[in-house]
Order: sequence, then structure tokens, then C-alpha cells
Amino acid sequence: MPDGKELSGPSVALVSLVVDVARDVAAQAELLNRLDGLAGDGDLGVTATHAAAALEVVAVDAAAMEPAAALRRLGRAIASGAPSTGGTLIAFAFMAAGAADLPDAEPGARIVAALDAARRSIAERGQVAPGDRTMLDALAPAVEAFRIALSEGATIPEAAVKAAEAAEAGAQATTTMEPTVGRAGWLKDRARGNEDPGARLVAIAVAAAARAASRRRGPRSMP
Repeated sequence: MPDGKELSGPSVALVSLVVDVARDVAAQAELLNRLDGLAGDGDLGVTATHAAAALEVVAVDAAAMEPAAALRRLGRAIASGAPSTGGTLIAFAFMAAGAADLPDAEPGARIVAALDAARRSIAERGQVAPGDRTMLDALAPAVEAFRIALSEGATIPEAAVKAAEAAEAGAQATTTMEPTVGRAGWLKDRARGNEDPGARLVAIAVAAAARAASRRRGPRSMP
């Protein structure tokens, strides 16, 4: 929960989760900057820090909204507070999740639909696919692992752990992938053999979400 702020409304659990995850990602800013600096602008950690701060600012307003509107509000906050390439992709992913046609079903199915919308947004806006050495290489397997775990009877916290394991494996796998997009695509020698910074960011975020979901026994306010 944001420092010094009392949240209330239908999206308290969702917003608290997102803010907590953003803090955990920002805490790894040095690592993200280092990875990004190998063949990029070296500012992904700065983006994560700015995004976390922007989310804190709108947390109270977003918590008072319904979950879909809250996700869109959080996305707009990231877009304005962290307007880098990575920040913009993440912002649009949030907004896509908030605009998704969510099934009238139990929370797990709604979370899967929102996550899949976010995944599609990153793929389409970034014009990337799994194997291109991007954040999608951690996000796509995480979403699929979450979906499969739920279909096999796992609780949301249990499925989140499986998603975190898949995201971690996906991020580590980018060390063996040939860079194809962005600056890394033409600085291949510097990027080769290192993790993609966006994939590492996703792995950190999913692991943080899994820890938070386990503490809360599932985010009941999530879409």
C-alpha cells in the first residue's frame, strides 16, 4: 500500500498489488540500468523508478475505480510519468488490460484475459514475437504458465508462483537469443550473452506479484 495513504474502493487490492510490484522493480534499478546499458540507453531502471513514483501519485484515485478503469488509470500514469520506449509499452499494456473484454467468470479467468491483452499489446506495439529477445520472452511464458496452472486446479497464488518460474526461465533464456530489435539489434556483440533488460524487468515484476499474491491469499479485486 502506498506510504501514508489509505486506499478505499473496489480496486484496493489490485492497486496495492501494482504499487508494491512497482516498488520491487524500482529497487532493482541499478541492475536494470546495467543490463540496458550494455546495448541500450541504460535508463530502464530510471524508467522503473519514475513509473513507481507515478503509480504512487494516482493510487488513491485508481483504488476508488472499478478494476478495468483502475488499470487504464494506472497505465496513463505510467505513460505520463515514464515516457520512455519501455515505459510506453508497459503503459499501453496496462491500458489494453483495462480495455479487454473480460469474461463474466471467476477471478482467475479474468486475470488471464487481462494478462493476455497486455501480452498482445506489447507484441503488436513493439512488433515483436517470442524469440526476439525482448520482455515478451518472459511475459508470454508467464501468462501461459499462469493459465495452465489455473486449468489444473491451482489457486491464484499457486498459479502466480508458476508464472514467476516461467518468467525467470524466459528471462534467463534471452542470454542465448540473438538480438534483433532496437539498439541491441545493431550492437549484437555487446548484447549477446546477457539477459534482455526488459525480460529481466518482467521476471522481477512477476516474482514480486507472486510473493504479494501469496501474502494476500489472492488479489480479490483484480479483474
